[in-house]
Amino acid sequence: MNRLLRSKRTIALFVGPALVLFVVFLLVPIVQNVVLSLQRTDLMSPAQFIGLDNYENLFKDSIFLKSLRNNLLMVVGSFLAHMPLALLLANILFNRVKGSRFFQSVFFMPCVVCGVAVGLTWTFIYNSEFGMVNQLLDALRLTGLKHQWLSEENTVMVAIIVVVMWQFVGYHMVIQLAAMRGIPGELFEAATLDGASRWQQFRSLTLPLIRPILKVDAVLIITGSLKYFDLVYAMTKGGPNHASEVMSTYMYYQAFRTMKYGYASAIGNILLVLCVGAIVISNYVFKSKKIEY
Repeated sequence: MNRLLRSKRTIALFVGPALVLFVVFLLVPIVQNVVLSLQRTDLMSPAQFIGLDNYENLFKDSIFLKSLRNNLLMVVGSFLAHMPLALLLANILFNRVKGSRFFQSVFFMPCVVCGVAVGLTWTFIYNSEFGMVNQLLDALRLTGLKHQWLSEENTVMVAIIVVVMWQFVGYHMVIQLAAMRGIPGELFEAATLDGASRWQQFRSLTLPLIRPILKVDAVLIITGSLKYFDLVYAMTKGGPNHASEVMSTYMYYQAFRTMKYGYASAIGNILLVLCVGAIVISNYVFKSKKIEY
């Protein structure tokens, strides 16, 4: 078996199909998108090469800058909301509280629902006339806090981030819980015998040992926040007055509403660069040595 795995022909046989798919469906589209971003084209008339003009115009475009700011706001909001909250919930369930499997399923369930369905559901919940949020504020006699949540520029992003947090906190909790359950129980038994409290075990044992998984989770949170489309489009379509515009919805608007495919491709390339940058930063921040038990 070892001789077979050392054979270059065998390696090429198994790796070859995946490499072909990677080149055809990832590298080639990226190169085509870069070429398209250097042109002014609607894909129906002859394209005009304009160099870096699309990129220069993007950074003079106030709506694009607003969408970039909203994306960064979603990254910060999602990271601060998902990472500590998921870690807290995972640690509670890891300590085998009563009904932990039930709560695990309940927290995880929202992330299997498609973003459009979640967005439409929360559109009703946020409705200013009959929505559950304003009715709850009425019942608590907090009428001063009532808003038209998705129609006011200063509340719409907060409202969307709350929905994102609700939908995906269970997903990140399950990832972190799986990492915790992969730690040998003997380590916790030894720590308990040494008199370590639950908090000391979490701080000095659990947290360092799941650090590699936290790195993966951080990458998923950041890249996921940069690529949000379906939820935002279903809830607001980027409105009001582009207050909830993110880069993916603005890219869609430029490509399929104004037919500026070169301009939209430039937005896509900037999104790609930000995702790659997020991965590099996460690898640096959560850098850790290989763990061996």
